[in-house]
Amino acid sequence: MANANTDRSNLQHFTLYLANRRIYARNPDGHLVDLGGLRQEDGRFGYVLDGDKSGADGLDGEDAVLRRLEDELTFVFLDGQFTSLPDVSDQVDVEGAPQRRIALEEFVEDGDDPAA
Repeated sequence: MANANTDRSNLQHFTLYLANRRIYARNPDGHLVDLGGLRQEDGRFGYVLDGDKSGADGLDGEDAVLRRLEDELTFVFLDGQFTSLPDVSDQVDVEGAPQRRIALEEFVEDGDDPAA
């Protein structure tokens, strides 16, 4: 375990979108990936992420979904999704879709290059 003197935190920015009954994320490089399904029933929203099958139900609206995702997603999870999923930015139009910009912490030990 590294000590606090050798660790530094880097914020990585992503934008989450709700479109076409799906949840998407865009990274700083402009890549867009499909994270999972969004559903609405009786005025309440729910979702399930494809990558780990986590989700939530009974949310009050799209903004509540985006806030929950911001609270639940980690850099490690999203980084893995961008590594393993195809870029769908040329197939999906998220313009005008509900969105939320989030910043997730990536912890890096001195000597490690976060861009590597």
